[in-house]
Amino acid sequence: MKNFLVPAVLVLIGTGTAFATQKAKNSNESLAVRQGYIFNSSTNQWDKSIMCQEEVDAICTVNGLPSGQQVFGTIEPNPDHPETANVELYKIN
Repeated sequence: MKNFLVPAVLVLIGTGTAFATQKAKNSNESLAVRQGYIFNSSTNQWDKSIMCQEEVDAICTVNGLPSGQQVFGTIEPNPDHPETANVELYKIN
């Protein structure tokens, strides 16, 4: 019985590792890239800006610097001038 237990455990560990690796690979390929918006105070509306992502990383800003104007996303799918943009977006790597 012991002769079969160790190989069986190794096969199960290897199979689990293979599935975990495949899942991580697929999740990296499907990063959600979203349209970003900035608030234009002269027109009092949200205007389209740069593309950002939902995956947590550095905050998405217009010029890519931490001191730049922060870019936000919307729940709606890419409107020209949304009423609100309150989804925090992150810089694309």
